Amino acid sequence: MYQHLEKTPLILSRSQRLAVVTPLANERETFDEFTERVMRQLGPDDQLICVFDRVCKDGTVEIARGRAASEPRLKVIFAPENRCVVDAYFRGYREAMAGGFDWILEMDGGLSHLPEQIPQFVEAMLKGFDYAGGSRFMKGGSFEGPISRKIVSRGGTLLANFLLRTRMRDMTSGFECFTRAALQRVVAAGVRSRAHFFQTEIRTMMHELRWTEIPISYGCPSDSVGKGPVREAFGVLWKLYRERSAARRKDEHRLSRSSY
Repeated sequence: MYQHLEKTPLILSRSQRLAVVTPLANERETFDEFTERVMRQLGPDDQLICVFDRVCKDGTVEIARGRAASEPRLKVIFAPENRCVVDAYFRGYREAMAGGFDWILEMDGGLSHLPEQIPQFVEAMLKGFDYAGGSRFMKGGSFEGPISRKIVSRGGTLLANFLLRTRMRDMTSGFECFTRAALQRVVAAGVRSRAHFFQTEIRTMMHELRWTEIPISYGCPSDSVGKGPVREAFGVLWKLYRERSAARRKDEHRLSRSSY
């Protein structure tokens, strides 16, 4: 159960502008609640950017446009050219950067992520981190959903950390916040994955910056993960492993030569 929390002085007093990027599909039943709860966490100069594409069939985009007509902090993007969820996220990233926002936070739009936890990310960014990643598997975090989904998420984290020598306790969550410079780095580099493994690619990049993790509560609405995305994830992970291993060998060779 969530509680309606009031805006904190931390939110009201900051000068940095925050954009919340959320790809949406068929969310007719929860859209009003989601936007209402997000707006409670935003300052007057912040913005919620909702990205829709042809996957939306239930009229949610029309509902969103109607609300945006009376809420200046809500921006609705319709991008029929999107071919996958990754395209939707990156369209949102580019919109946020074009808007000149200092921080960009991404989250799910189906209430699997709690809008009331946005202030935790804001607090982390105010401390000077380049990136704050939500974690379901650290103290204070939680995962509610089918055990099969938890195994995939937790197992993916353990495997990624082992092969890539990363250290985050959650390498697959999509509740995260970037500085503008950090997100520019992601957009410039791009990702290989066309499914949700792109979050692991992003978190791998963020290890090169100043990062922290935030405990989050997650409620998973889906019963399973398709075999296609899982196969793709293994393929991309293997490529990342080979690339990072080659880079480490190159660095070690350079250091050994410089020691003579």
